Amino acid sequence: MTEDLIYYNSRKRYVLLTLVSLVFVAVGVFLIVKKGNWGQGMITIIFFGAGVAVGARQFLDTRPRLQITDEGILDRTLGVGLIPWTEITYAYVRAINHEYFICLQVRDEQAYLGRLSPLKRRLANANEALGFTPISINLSGVDLNPEQLLEYILKQSAAAHLQHPGLPPNS
Repeated sequence: MTEDLIYYNSRKRYVLLTLVSLVFVAVGVFLIVKKGNWGQGMITIIFFGAGVAVGARQFLDTRPRLQITDEGILDRTLGVGLIPWTEITYAYVRAINHEYFICLQVRDEQAYLGRLSPLKRRLANANEALGFTPISINLSGVDLNPEQLLEYILKQSAAAHLQHPGLPPNS
């Protein structure tokens, strides 16, 4: 590969999230103003107001979300830095509610988990209860075919292991 593959957040997805959240914020305002229901109204405004903030932030974020290079994979949302092809021993696709993840098995999982904040580390370890690996690439919000990406990851990892015969082969 000579050119890096760079993927960004799906702007359509985050516009939709923002608009739907705004509608529910308006419902919260209606509950307060017309129905006098402060409890439900405030909960609705706070919860969906957060959806507005997240959607708008992600929509305006122009940084690459996922970069695939000759060296490996960099998923900005994962927060562990570049994962070299030689570190990946196996990968598989896992989905929950049509949200896809590429689950990576890496040589030194603890080295990557050590780069995370304590909260993110606990969340990564909780992934195992759902059948994920602690190091999983979240593809939600990225227009990318998970099966094609998986095939590419396995191919690149296998090629890297052939170039470095001292490393154990993929599982």
